[in-house]
Amino acid sequence: MTAESNAEQKILQCIDDGLQTLGDSGKKAIYYHLKKNFGLKRKEILKKPEKFCRGLTLMFGEEGADIIENWIVEKLRMTFHLKQRSKITFANTIDMIKARQKKYLDSFDS
Repeated sequence: MTAESNAEQKILQCIDDGLQTLGDSGKKAIYYHLKKNFGLKRKEILKKPEKFCRGLTLMFGEEGADIIENWIVEKLRMTFHLKQRSKITFANTIDMIKARQKKYLDSFDS
């Protein structure tokens, strides 16, 4: 497993863990709804985090989506040892992790 795919798996696990707060049925229902109504599969969330957030907002409203997004961001922050920021979005967090990962991988190319 490459470092990149390992990071992707960790991110997806954090998303799963954040959604798991709603229970296993809730998590499965969200993934089903995202796939059926938005054409967004679980693995595509990393490439389309804004679409994921839009889907959550349409499902749960802005406040509900913010709560779920914050659960996931907190899991990501703890897993990837990111500094806590007062208001960071899910998409920004994914971008930060990808940038850090790219910098890490680029250090081996030098």
